[in-house]
Amino acid sequence: MTTPRYAFLQPGNYARGWHIVLFSQELAVGQVKRLHYFERELVAYRGESGNVGIVDAHCPHLGAHLASGEGRVLGDNIACPFHGWTFNAQGQCVDIPYASTIPDKAVNALGSWSVLEINGFIALWYDRADNPPENYLPRIDPWGESQWGDWQFYRSRIQAKACDVIENIVDVAHFPHVHGGIVRKFENRFGERTVTQLSTVDRDASARMIVPPNAGFDLQDMRDDQAGEDADAWGDATYHGPSIMYYYTESKSAEVSFRSWWVNCHTPVNDNELDLCSAVIFSSLDERPLPEEFTLMYPQMAHLAFGQDVEIWKDKIYRDNPILCDGDGPINKLRKWYEQFFLPPA
Repeated sequence: MTTPRYAFLQPGNYARGWHIVLFSQELAVGQVKRLHYFERELVAYRGESGNVGIVDAHCPHLGAHLASGEGRVLGDNIACPFHGWTFNAQGQCVDIPYASTIPDKAVNALGSWSVLEINGFIALWYDRADNPPENYLPRIDPWGESQWGDWQFYRSRIQAKACDVIENIVDVAHFPHVHGGIVRKFENRFGERTVTQLSTVDRDASARMIVPPNAGFDLQDMRDDQAGEDADAWGDATYHGPSIMYYYTESKSAEVSFRSWWVNCHTPVNDNELDLCSAVIFSSLDERPLPEEFTLMYPQMAHLAFGQDVEIWKDKIYRDNPILCDGDGPINKLRKWYEQFFLPPA
């Protein structure tokens, strides 16, 4: 068996970094949620203080799932529904209700995960070598302001590899064939833990596009109707780490002028499946309220934009030594940048 050219192609090797698993609105105080990521069963819960804990799903005592029967939250701890063994967010056993002492082996027997709740989402830190978390996720200042609203999001479990998803950030050549747009401006900038795409893409009825089979409306007709409209639009997309992308965009036209933040993320379930999620908040750029039709459709459009790519990702193969041309964008540079999250820290 040959060794893959890149560490991110090694089976079971998942990216070191922050990965979004829930939005804050999905986890109420006292609630327990089942999660399955990185080929592991996990549970997330929100304690009485509002703090979130994420721990391995199965009790180290006799193996009960901590979310069985909707789970049990005690203060800021989680209790096993089978025998009441109670653990804090660091995975430490803090109480066995029928025992006079806690066995030494039980004290730190439950695996736990570092958690960051910021910008209305909940992320866990994954690192198979247990290196400490890094502080690279910036705040999105408008989140929480009344005129922007809370995240509207769509999540889907897809057949794809994470390396295919992140390559979109530099793939300038796919826009006219997958998304039905003509690229007017396109630039990539690389930082230590970031890669940014600055782009302006115009709608063009002559361009080809992929239409996802699960689209709730005719995506192509909508594109054709809007093609050629005089809209002044631009976008700035940045991956912060290996799996979380922030996207800010503004669009001005005679019909509607708005600004929007997107959070797009892909969290590995296993080597061949991801949870792909697109979330948006938006507000008007002028004194006109946003049309109701727009506010209902825009979040769906955000996820369908990735849904077009999913139709390609689900049955493509990954070329680790591709034949590239001068119009392809910095694909090899992106792969070198991405590789850092799968190797030991420098």
